[in-house]
Amino acid sequence: MNKDLRKVVILLAHPNFKESQANKALLNAVKDIEGIAIFNLYEMQDATFNVDEWSKIISDASAIIYQFPFY
Repeated sequence: MNKDLRKVVILLAHPNFKESQANKALLNAVKDIEGIAIFNLYEMQDATFNVDEWSKIISDASAIIYQFPFY
């Protein structure tokens, strides 16, 4: 695999991200790293779901991280 093509996709699903300490710390640590794409699913609730767009995002990723709170 070509290392230049690597991309990490983080799917964040947190109902109260502003109050989260652990999730906020994790994302703040990686948000400026090249090759990492963060999608806050709660901020995208009003957006239209595009299957082709999400298929490309997921297919092009070398890793997918599902970040959500554990209770």
